[in-house]
Amino acid sequence: MPTAASDLGLTLTTAVRPPVQDPTLGVDVPPRPPRPRTHRFAAVGDSLTQGFKHYAVHDRALSWPALVADLLGVPFARPQDDGPGGYPLNLEFLARRALGRPLVPTLVGGLRYALEVQRAYERPPGARGGPRYEDLAVWGWDLRDHLARTADTERARVRSGWWHRLNPLVQAPNARAAVEVLDGSRSVTGEALTSLRAVRDLDGGVESLCVWLGANNALRSVVQLRVVASGPRFRELDAKDAYTVWTVPDFTAELAEVARAVADVDTDRVLWGTVPHVTIPPIVHGLGGPLPECGRYFRWYGRPWATEETFDPDRDGHLTGFDAWAVDQAIDGYNRALLDVVGAAREQGRDWRVVDVGAMLDRLAVRRNDELGARPPEFAPYPLPDALRGLDTRFPATDDAGRLLAGGLIGLDGLHPTSCGYGLVAQEFAAVLAGAGVDFPRGDRIDFDELRRRDTFVSDPPAGVAAALRTIGRVDRLTRVLR
Repeated sequence: MPTAASDLGLTLTTAVRPPVQDPTLGVDVPPRPPRPRTHRFAAVGDSLTQGFKHYAVHDRALSWPALVADLLGVPFARPQDDGPGGYPLNLEFLARRALGRPLVPTLVGGLRYALEVQRAYERPPGARGGPRYEDLAVWGWDLRDHLARTADTERARVRSGWWHRLNPLVQAPNARAAVEVLDGSRSVTGEALTSLRAVRDLDGGVESLCVWLGANNALRSVVQLRVVASGPRFRELDAKDAYTVWTVPDFTAELAEVARAVADVDTDRVLWGTVPHVTIPPIVHGLGGPLPECGRYFRWYGRPWATEETFDPDRDGHLTGFDAWAVDQAIDGYNRALLDVVGAAREQGRDWRVVDVGAMLDRLAVRRNDELGARPPEFAPYPLPDALRGLDTRFPATDDAGRLLAGGLIGLDGLHPTSCGYGLVAQEFAAVLAGAGVDFPRGDRIDFDELRRRDTFVSDPPAGVAAALRTIGRVDRLTRVLR
């Protein structure tokens, strides 16, 4: 058995997890009389729910929960955007400032923009308190973080000093984001609350709660290009950072705690998003053709700038196809555990439902399904709205004239959707809410024509992204030679 699979306690199989066709999992729940709620809609999640894109918290009015709230015709309390493009570093803004110039002006322009962002966002957190938000998503957080971290634990991580001035990026950006989201969520005695306690303490209850968590329990595997299975200290905030993929039993144990916390929320219904396969977004680039043992995977997965001509598996960082296969199977285990949690809650009379956004990404995986020619029959092509035709999940590339050559659904960080991509997520959640009988006074369909116009990266792409990626590849090769 390949090392990653054995470390994760898995036996690799070519079977795929079929998409969830029925959000209720075939378990009927007797309807309850509607009750007035102060909060029509709330969301708990990570970067995917916060609207993180192009490596920045920016333009949260276009996050998928905000788009759903717009369809519902209700306000959605969330932090407001300010500053030059969000933080840690908006790669779309950076591309517009720096690309299309000779190398030295490009580097100077990039550094000036990074310092501008640092000045705008790297400031000490203000006095404790503030508004309570319905958007309780924090980028980078896994299940344990939502169970244990608060504004006060994260405030303690925000430090300033001369040593970090050598780094032009915002110091402790994740901790700053958490303080911004959670600082107003406190008990009557001033105790800082976790996100799950915060949603429970929203006065007047919540009509519809959406929970989409779990991606960060496997994401570090593709960011760091290594598979390190979770161990006995997976519940410890500091120790768990050494792990890049949670074993299915460890994830299941964490999920059970999250489910118990969600069950305490006064809400009419809960929608649970499935965990997407983190090996599909183009933060990793498949190379070497199909893996003989399973044709749905490439032989190797390198950085986005790696090419067949330049990649050397003996020298370059990468995951093997067996690694990617094992990570995907672990995530399939996460989702089976999630379905078990939802099914058990429905058996107890709770209106919990599944939104299979993970399967949506499986169906959109153009390189895996189409380039390898190995699309499983369960993953029929996803029908994109007419306004998004021509966009796909490859790493975004533009030519020197600013024409989009590839991608458009995933942003420049290679991980997070563009606004158009988030629109697809919003549509999946809205469809399940509509199926639950939720009233959408403006209709339950996203206006994708308008969304594409508002997505500045897709409607007016920055020029030179493809050339910049080639340059990064050359610099990476030079760095390896010098090393």
